[in-house]
Amino acid sequence: MVLCLSPAWASRVPSETSPGAWSLLLSRGVSFQVGGHSALETFAPPRRANYVTGTFAPGDPEGGWVGELARDLDCPTGGSVPLAHRLEDTLVARCVLAAGANLPVPPTLAFVLGARGDLPAQPPAPGVRLVRLQDPQGQQSLVREEVGAFLGGHRHGALRPGQGVGVTPLDS
Repeated sequence: MVLCLSPAWASRVPSETSPGAWSLLLSRGVSFQVGGHSALETFAPPRRANYVTGTFAPGDPEGGWVGELARDLDCPTGGSVPLAHRLEDTLVARCVLAAGANLPVPPTLAFVLGARGDLPAQPPAPGVRLVRLQDPQGQQSLVREEVGAFLGGHRHGALRPGQGVGVTPLDS
């Protein structure tokens, strides 16, 4: 594995195997060996990347350059700007983990304002409840009813003594 810490250590060249794609070549990098040893190496000729992962946040002064270097590569990438945006949304991440990967997620009650195309129309998985609100005004009784049902269902076994319920407002 090689860690690239600077955009100056990498270059993009047209792919020889995938028309329209790019290969990423590394001229320097921190390599990791068995036993925890690492070294700063210079590669001559540059080493072709076989897999790329990193910080793909646009505008991130420390790692935003990774997204630009990783765009349209001929090798697999471990993330992308759109994927990073989706997984930053806690609700979308829980839906993906619960339904897509069949992984357990904390019991979730989410109130969603308006139409959200990035969320499933049907309940995504056991333990995740989506309540769609068209207008937040005049919905107090519905919200109260849903919260009561959610908490009531968890009083009978799902919440152990000492556990609590977190309330997190989301910007989405």
